[in-house]
Amino acid sequence: MYPEIFRIGSVTVHSYGLMIALGIMVAAVALYREAPRVKIDPDYILEAVIIGAFSGLIGARILYILLNWSYYRTMPLSAFFTQFEGLSFYGGLFLGVTSLYFWSRWRRIGFFKLADILSPYLALGYAFGRIGCFLNGCCYGLVTDLPWALPAGLADDLPRHPVQLYAAFGSIIIFIVLKQLRPRRPFVGFVTLSLFVLYGLLRFTTEFFRHGEPVLLGLTTAQLFSLGLIIAALLFIAAVFYIFSEDKETEDYFPLSKKDAGKGKKKAQK
Repeated sequence: MYPEIFRIGSVTVHSYGLMIALGIMVAAVALYREAPRVKIDPDYILEAVIIGAFSGLIGARILYILLNWSYYRTMPLSAFFTQFEGLSFYGGLFLGVTSLYFWSRWRRIGFFKLADILSPYLALGYAFGRIGCFLNGCCYGLVTDLPWALPAGLADDLPRHPVQLYAAFGSIIIFIVLKQLRPRRPFVGFVTLSLFVLYGLLRFTTEFFRHGEPVLLGLTTAQLFSLGLIIAALLFIAAVFYIFSEDKETEDYFPLSKKDAGKGKKKAQK
């Protein structure tokens, strides 16, 4: 494992932090170039990335501390960090989404429209973060005798599931799926909800190969969060399709109505 990439004087560049920073930079550049095509000011996109990344890191750290409170309550000063370490994705997702919701209202940008643009790159950024975990040797998998098993630097020298790479590979697939899905979405917000479902499934699955303590029904805390996310997203999707089927007004919240989606399909057939 390579927790430290290089040093410049007294400054150490850690692989985990570097990969997270690289993921944010790649997403920012790609989104900045894509913004004009979706009729959003590129500067607003950069604002959204900065706000989402900053609040997401804070939320990820807060949830990690809460989940490990038995340790941090005796060492409160260690809760403050200078490197990207000790983060929980679900905490980052919650605070990041909440911050962007209020920011989008302030900027008068449709939240669901913005979220659909950002969602694929959130999956891509997650892949960068998991590669950082692999290089750092954290978030390691269970011991196994599979031929592709690798040791985890922060655990021991035993061969383990490279679960970080499983998650990274799955996230790249989610990124590709969401990018292909966006032009075909039946309503605004569908890409974001699809991200929640697909990521929830990915996290729920990879947790079976990851080192962790079950808390309820043999499931880890992350798996319980994942199930909640999947169910909530599927119920939301079902509710919107029910609204469409009842021919109720949805234009204020979901501009791509059932009729609009049908027109899009007819044009594609021509």
